[in-house]
Amino acid sequence: MVHEDSAHLQIQHYSAWTQMKQAISGAASGFITRTFTQPLDVLKIRFQLQVEPVTTRGVRQSKYTSIAQACRLIYREEGLLAFWKGHNAGQILTMTYAIMQFWSYEQIELRLRQYPYMSTRTNLTHFVAGGSAGCLGAIASMPFDVIRTRVVGQDHNQRHSSMFRLLPIIAQEEGVQGLFRGLGTTLLQIGPLIGFNFMFYHYITDLVTKMSGHDHQKLSIATSLLTGAASGVLSKVILYPLDFIKKRLQLQGFLNARRSFGHNQTCHGIIDCMKKTLQEEKISGFYKGMYPTLMKSGLTTAFYFSIYDAFKELLKVDEDKTLAD
Repeated sequence: MVHEDSAHLQIQHYSAWTQMKQAISGAASGFITRTFTQPLDVLKIRFQLQVEPVTTRGVRQSKYTSIAQACRLIYREEGLLAFWKGHNAGQILTMTYAIMQFWSYEQIELRLRQYPYMSTRTNLTHFVAGGSAGCLGAIASMPFDVIRTRVVGQDHNQRHSSMFRLLPIIAQEEGVQGLFRGLGTTLLQIGPLIGFNFMFYHYITDLVTKMSGHDHQKLSIATSLLTGAASGVLSKVILYPLDFIKKRLQLQGFLNARRSFGHNQTCHGIIDCMKKTLQEEKISGFYKGMYPTLMKSGLTTAFYFSIYDAFKELLKVDEDKTLAD
């Protein structure tokens, strides 16, 4: 129960203008972050979708064997712009996700703080609000995630090179459910992942502010970037295997466009994908692409939070809450 000091229950909320500024800050954060981190996303997806062991030896030699080798090969076969494959879909994905995530987080976190139990448990409040906001953002942006994965994961000579060509093809051949492939795994992953992101970010930031004696608004951009990076890396290490399974599921129904990448894994659902990965690739298979992922996650989370906070300050998004019945 929320506080009921009066006979008539009153709940605080942000004004419409403040919510608009929160959404604008989220959009700016998503746009800038995606532009800088897209190449790491391409590398991550290429490694995740590669069934062969990441090795240069043996009969089933993998196409990509290291980050440096993958960069050279992608550049040689597909050119520099290949590192921004799926960028349009990725940009829409990230902006849609960031707007929904940051906006809903602010609303949920404000309401949770009005419950006596949650008001005294700051870390739990950040975790629940962040996790809920992450799930809402994932649902809103899922079709763009599927399209982005397929654009990045297809053979370089395929004609389906843009989201505008892929969207109607997926809808026609696979139905609406094709645009939400991997949603179950995504929600299992994104809830705790974003919950940990917000919890770690605020926890580490609070530690830094106590040690430095400065308030949150006066922390340097470098400090915000470091705390954001630390929270992103810690969160992703804990939950990486779920992201791996999600990417494998998103490629089902699209395997004919990936013949040059080697063996493709056909699986039916989360459990089947886990079983086949264990049988064919062992435990280490669940961590393919983890290094570029950690690099991307650290940079992404660092940019997300620092840019969002900077734009909030720029737009002077103050705590102008009103009371409503």
